Amino acid sequence: MVRLQYRCASLVQIALLLAAGTARAEEAAPAAPVMPAAPTDSLPGSSIPPGLGLAPEAPPVPPTPGGRAPSFGAPAPASASSFRLGGRLFGWQAVGIGRTPGTAPEGYSGTALHMPALSAGKNPFWPGAGVALNLTYGNSLVTAFASYYVNLKSKEYQGYENAFRGPGFGTAWILITPQPIGKLRLQFRMGAFSEVAAGPGQWGWGIYGPLLAVRGYGEATYGDWDMTPDLHLTFIHGLFVVPGVPESFPRGDYFAWIETGTSSFVNHAHVGLTYKNQYTFKLHYASDYGTDERTYLNTALNGLPRDGRMDTYLAEARWISNPWGQVGLSGGLYNFVHAASVGDGVWWGIDWTQGAREMIGKFIGSGSYGNGKVAVLSAEYDFSVAPILWAPRSFSGQAPDLRVAIAALLHFTVATDDPLYKKASGYYVGLETEYRMTSLFSVMFKSYGESRDSNFGRYSVYSLNPGIAFHSDWWSTDRIELYYSRRFYSIAADPNSAQPLDHHMVALGGYITF
Repeated sequence: MVRLQYRCASLVQIALLLAAGTARAEEAAPAAPVMPAAPTDSLPGSSIPPGLGLAPEAPPVPPTPGGRAPSFGAPAPASASSFRLGGRLFGWQAVGIGRTPGTAPEGYSGTALHMPALSAGKNPFWPGAGVALNLTYGNSLVTAFASYYVNLKSKEYQGYENAFRGPGFGTAWILITPQPIGKLRLQFRMGAFSEVAAGPGQWGWGIYGPLLAVRGYGEATYGDWDMTPDLHLTFIHGLFVVPGVPESFPRGDYFAWIETGTSSFVNHAHVGLTYKNQYTFKLHYASDYGTDERTYLNTALNGLPRDGRMDTYLAEARWISNPWGQVGLSGGLYNFVHAASVGDGVWWGIDWTQGAREMIGKFIGSGSYGNGKVAVLSAEYDFSVAPILWAPRSFSGQAPDLRVAIAALLHFTVATDDPLYKKASGYYVGLETEYRMTSLFSVMFKSYGESRDSNFGRYSVYSLNPGIAFHSDWWSTDRIELYYSRRFYSIAADPNSAQPLDHHMVALGGYITF
């Protein structure tokens, strides 16, 4: 027993001596030189150091095509410029199953197929085919942007060859972003472009679009100011001009929407408040002043030429909450004063109306002489079922999900000189759903309805549109879609018995973004 204790003590002493010798050796060894950090650059393939405050889940965004821009989080000089080419290719064709004409002779048989389909009302797709190219070049101070469109709609869609349907530039502008002034950030845009406002959808557009869109050649000033950590102020002001052409110029050869002999000048302003990135309230104003320089042509309402004006006053409110989705509400008033001479400055009002001319024809009547007022209220609720079921866990989108958008728009004619449109009203309703069953396949159902007073009675169109879609992954923006459409028309919407509209339609198409 004593011998065993002696051996254990000897082993402990030996271990202590070895540890002490190792410590002395480490003290005697020279310290390793401190190597400077390897330089970093913004070339493709370079290692990316963690940025200050960079979240661990930051997306691994690759550099833009050509390697002209750094990857996400990579340092780069403030003056580094980058070029990006993107765009979209789309194509749709619809086949309508025709009905027997009311003027068909005795013994008529067979079923007519119309391509493109003869239809009215909103479709679940954009008909025709085309290409859009978006080119961007610049740095953090100055950026230039241009879009080039090729619209391949043939004469079957309009009944004649229209040069406007060929290739042409859509927008082209320069954006200047100076250094912030304290908490104030400013931007200045100059060129030919559009401004969109008061859309109740999740991204500001929605099923039935915005309540106001202005465009032309001009400038816009944008401001952002963090008033408090929770309260954010934004404002926009811009001036546009849409120059006219001589009244003898052939219509449609220069631009499809331009009004010969008139020019438009647009002044628009917008201000908004956002609280905690959850509650948003905005006010919008635009005045489109049309100058009429015609000497022998009448207006679109067959009246004498005279200057006119269209004023728009809108307000919008939005609530966004995770996981419940977003609710948007927009409303306001359109005021027309001899607006038959107001051209293309306002190019979207209610459901794709081409400025004052179509707004007059649909909502205050051709007998109004371009004078009247229309009130509008638009709402939309967008939500996704999977985030609600996954809460409080976050949903990445890489799993089955049901996405739903519900929209409604009401309009009322407040004042008009046309007796057929006094106290006229109408509405639009829409439902869009998509069930993403797998990463490659979705089932969709879309339904639309519209009804309004017109010169020929109540104009109504309703449609039921089930469909399927194929895509490459859960987040893909490229897809192929197939729809069947069942449509219902009132007599005012389908008055021509010699060529009745199609009640059944099959459409196939898709799009690719890059």
